[in-house]
Amino acid sequence: MSGVRNSMRGCRRILIVDGDPLLCRALAEQLEQQGEFAVVACGDAAAALAAIHREVFDAVLLDAGLPDTDGRELCRLMRRSGVNAPILLVTGGETECDGLTS
Repeated sequence: MSGVRNSMRGCRRILIVDGDPLLCRALAEQLEQQGEFAVVACGDAAAALAAIHREVFDAVLLDAGLPDTDGRELCRLMRRSGVNAPILLVTGGETECDGLTS
């Protein structure tokens, strides 16, 4: 799943990278609802890398578990490619930090 979902001028550009097309669609709809954000949704790292070479984004929402690579590695590749925007790395899986209590 990739493509510009909203091309309104003046919107902040958000790149969503997640292998779950339903989640991408839901996130994009929520972000675009008030007209403040324009979203590009990509389902894998290859599409995301192509998108960052075509466009400049104000923020990236990146899933840690992508179908074609690890999200952490994609984050490193994006930084090496000159992406300076904030990158929010999210995961639904368990990590060594999950389950810790205070």
